[in-house]
Amino acid sequence: MSDSRDLDDLNEEDIDEDEILAMLSPEELKELQSEMDVIIAPDENVPVGQRQKDQTEKPPTGTFDHRSLVDYLYWEKESNRMLEEERVPATLLPSEVRAQTPEEEIIEEEAADSTDTNETTDKLPPKEERKINKLKIPKLALDNIKMTSRPSGNETNLESTLDKIRNNNPSVTEVNLNNIENIPKEMLLDYVNALKKNKHVKTFSIANTGVDENIAFSLANMLRENRSITTLNIESNFITGKGIVAIIRCLQFNETLTELRFHNQRHMLGHHAEMEISRLLKANNTLLKMGYHFEQPGPRMVVTNLLTRNLDRQRQLRKEDNGKVIPKMKTKTPPHSDSRK
Repeated sequence: MSDSRDLDDLNEEDIDEDEILAMLSPEELKELQSEMDVIIAPDENVPVGQRQKDQTEKPPTGTFDHRSLVDYLYWEKESNRMLEEERVPATLLPSEVRAQTPEEEIIEEEAADSTDTNETTDKLPPKEERKINKLKIPKLALDNIKMTSRPSGNETNLESTLDKIRNNNPSVTEVNLNNIENIPKEMLLDYVNALKKNKHVKTFSIANTGVDENIAFSLANMLRENRSITTLNIESNFITGKGIVAIIRCLQFNETLTELRFHNQRHMLGHHAEMEISRLLKANNTLLKMGYHFEQPGPRMVVTNLLTRNLDRQRQLRKEDNGKVIPKMKTKTPPHSDSRK
């Protein structure tokens, strides 16, 4: 009890902290510091970057002087600028002067340097501008590069092409409107409606032209009547799952389309649309390629198997067509001369 009373009687002023700390070993000081960091809350007035203690055990390699580093970079930049200014400017001679080879220029420079060194003058001669012969650089074949008025580079004439499709012109077998900017929706509908009765267009591409749901339904109706288009590309547009399903549904009435590409739409098709696409494709036997990556593994496997089935069917039909033998016509043999009486 007497010891506890003595401890209570001690005041904080009687405790010599320096003496106690001097008696501790370096390991005990580190342990005490770690305990104090946990107990004592950080000072809010100290910047955040200075509250954490230095945990680097590697000794510093040297003193860091920010100002000297900035000065060094400045003078390095100035020295490079001075070197650029000291370079001798070059002037071009008229094109009539014969172009010298690099070996001749090197020989002339060495001869000029040797003559300059032999002359002993007190004053250095002023720097003269070097004259370099104008080389005959071959003209680039820029005439073959076609300069286009549209940023997309597609120079299809919309009006004339539409008129040719309406008139069923046999020269138009491929219609490519990809990436043409600001095509009116009414003109796209005119193209689709004109293809209903066309018999010569094989490929119709309208990728990245702003095709929406209404045009997708018109495409579906067009595929019900058209019997010539084999490739349809409607990638990178604004068609939803309903429009794609409508197009796939009309393929059961179409037996000429072999490739359909509708990847990279603004809206995701969704699980139900992909399931409906895989179900509707079972009624089509002519589609061979589909440009779309199915998100769901189930529809992906079903469509892959259906396309493989159609490929095998087309291969079998070609094999049968090549195996047909044209029957020989029977010819009457003339009677022998000795049999006539």
